[in-house]
Amino acid sequence: MQWDTGAPFPYLLQNDYRTFLVFFLRDVDPEWDGTYVNIRHADDPSPGNLAVVEFKRCICTRMGTPNDEVFHGHPLNGKGLRRYSPLRVKNSLWVKELEAINSIHEGYRPESWRSLNHYIFGFHDCTFECVAESFLVEVGATTIPEVLAEICGKLVQ
Repeated sequence: MQWDTGAPFPYLLQNDYRTFLVFFLRDVDPEWDGTYVNIRHADDPSPGNLAVVEFKRCICTRMGTPNDEVFHGHPLNGKGLRRYSPLRVKNSLWVKELEAINSIHEGYRPESWRSLNHYIFGFHDCTFECVAESFLVEVGATTIPEVLAEICGKLVQ
């Protein structure tokens, strides 16, 4: 899955039970000669190639810095971290920190933490990270307003 490196316009929508990440995928124009750029706008009425990622059993998210200009400042830089592609962090300190916080709960079960993964999606203007069990991706040609309305409907069900 390769997203648009210039303007993926990621959106994060979530509630206590469901988490969705939406962004534009890279459009490959076979006629492109490298002499121009296409400017994309989130409110463009024409359908674009969008990915909708739903994270299963997502327990924590963060979205913001670093952007691609300072991505090398991420604590995981030099340990396989790459921009513009989804990554899974093995032996994540973040997962361990979250587990330690939750270990004081009387219902704590260490085995329930073994299926959780730390995912990183490095975009142009931000980075998305979450701790979740897994994710599913749907790809389709639609508009941002249409897909956001659809997801909002799922969040209130």
